Amino acid sequence: MPAPSPLAAIAPQLLARARFDQVGTLYRQWHRTTVSMLLGAGILCVVLWGQVAPPLMAAWIGAIGVNQVWRGALAGAFRRARPGLADAPRWGRYWSLGSALAGALWGAAAVVMYPASPAHEALLIVCLFGVILGGLNLTAVYKSSFYGFALPALLPLIVRVAMEGDTVHVFTAIVMGVVLAFLLGFGHHLNDVLTHSLAMRYENVDLIDELQGETRKAEEARAAAETANRAKSQFLAAASHDLRQPLHALGLFAAALATRTREPELKPLVASIHASVDALEGLFAQLLDLSRLDAGGLTPERKVTPLQPMFARLADDFSPQASAHGLSLTLVPTTLAVDSDPVLLERILRNLVANALRYTRQGGVVVGARRRGGAVRIDVVDTGIGIAAELHERIFDEFVQAGAAPPRHAGGRGMGLGLAIVRRLAALLGHTLSLASVPGRGSRFSVTVPRAVLRRRRGADAAVLPAPPLPAAAQPFSGRRVAVIDDDPAVVAAMRALFSAWGASVAGGESVAAAIADLAAVSRRDGCGDRGPDLIVADLRLADGDCGLDAVAQLRAACGRHAPALIVSGDMQEEARAAVAAAGFTLLSKPLVATALQAAAAAALESEAA
Repeated sequence: MPAPSPLAAIAPQLLARARFDQVGTLYRQWHRTTVSMLLGAGILCVVLWGQVAPPLMAAWIGAIGVNQVWRGALAGAFRRARPGLADAPRWGRYWSLGSALAGALWGAAAVVMYPASPAHEALLIVCLFGVILGGLNLTAVYKSSFYGFALPALLPLIVRVAMEGDTVHVFTAIVMGVVLAFLLGFGHHLNDVLTHSLAMRYENVDLIDELQGETRKAEEARAAAETANRAKSQFLAAASHDLRQPLHALGLFAAALATRTREPELKPLVASIHASVDALEGLFAQLLDLSRLDAGGLTPERKVTPLQPMFARLADDFSPQASAHGLSLTLVPTTLAVDSDPVLLERILRNLVANALRYTRQGGVVVGARRRGGAVRIDVVDTGIGIAAELHERIFDEFVQAGAAPPRHAGGRGMGLGLAIVRRLAALLGHTLSLASVPGRGSRFSVTVPRAVLRRRRGADAAVLPAPPLPAAAQPFSGRRVAVIDDDPAVVAAMRALFSAWGASVAGGESVAAAIADLAAVSRRDGCGDRGPDLIVADLRLADGDCGLDAVAQLRAACGRHAPALIVSGDMQEEARAAVAAAGFTLLSKPLVATALQAAAAAALESEAA
């Protein structure tokens, strides 16, 4: 039983579209068909030169040329008519007629120009079969065109060879008949494959169109969600300066209040205010971190980073919080160094430690590092509430929490952003983040970082722990004059209160002119002469598009003194950081912690003295 045709299962509409495409291919290939016909005719005439009368060969080539000219006119008419799907069979018959005429001309050559020389007979047979095989890719695209060319071209040749009557010619004709049968079968199968492929392509196109129609609403919803997410990120990134300003001023006021408070009954209240400001600053920083990560605003700056100084800072910052809740915090000393961005890696560890302390009710937290081949695995292990296995992936999503933190915990209940930031920062740095946890027994968060070799100086590490901030009484601000330039009056007032609490005299304003006028007023009030500021603290983005870097230069020029300067900004983009670094200033991020401002100001004054 013969196998069913691969076209039997194809829908008639798809088959019609495939046939239309095949007819169009025939007409588009007219130029190649013409070149093939004329080239084959020329080769045959060269082969039979001296065996056939030249006028006969000229008439034969002329007939082929006339047929090709007619087919060229037909191709032009096809292009102009631009026929539709229903007209394809009619135009296919037109082209097949031209193919049949071309095949008949080649078959006529086999009879009329049949040579007497056996060698030339063989050359004639080779040429005719070569023409058919060479044109197979041009004619097999449409069955009627293929049959219309191959049969009239080869059948007369086979009959003419058989007419010679001797055994050799009869067997040659039989072999040629078998070859023709295989050739027709191959062309038939090739056409079925091409037709099936075209039909499947159109079926796939229809399926894609259908799927696109069915999923259009989902795509629109996703696009709306992405637009909203981008708008959120762009809003937070663009408005970060304005959003940071009041929080920045509030933190400075709280620090100034804590410095000035002496009454025992007020200290707990001030401490609570300070803790609330710190919590608010932490939540705000997390939101801005997420927006910057979403907007691609963080660019890692990888370098050889020793872990011990980072561990020491974590211990200093989180030990009071751990002790206040009866927890232990252990950071295992290490000599290891890693290849990472020290700022972003420390932010990852800070979030992990803060999260571990928040969800640990008894026991404590251990932070340690160990070698793992060419990498270092940093572990933050706690004895907290643990995380159920089904939450191990979701816990790194925004606003997802494994459980409730103690209501009076210093870190607050949180917003479920810390681990989301951890995952995104780890992905940005290319570090591997893993979690192992048992509910009720604790968790281990691990960050695997490429190991680096820490070069050592003679007798000490190349990296030295930074000195802790000086106590207020020992700060070198007594008798110093500080100029503050910020377009927010609340920030100027907060800076004035804080530096005054540290013993300095402060002048400031929203512009260079306002700062100079206030410096003159402070000089008259203190009676210390117009000697200019000892330190300048300027916001990077001022009103009316002014730049804090230009403001520092103008104030220095106006006062005739190259005073050290600090730049404060809520813009932590790479362009801002690069501009401040190129100007040779220290960039401090808003909201600014009072201890960081204190340390940076002391370092700036000390560098001037040196």
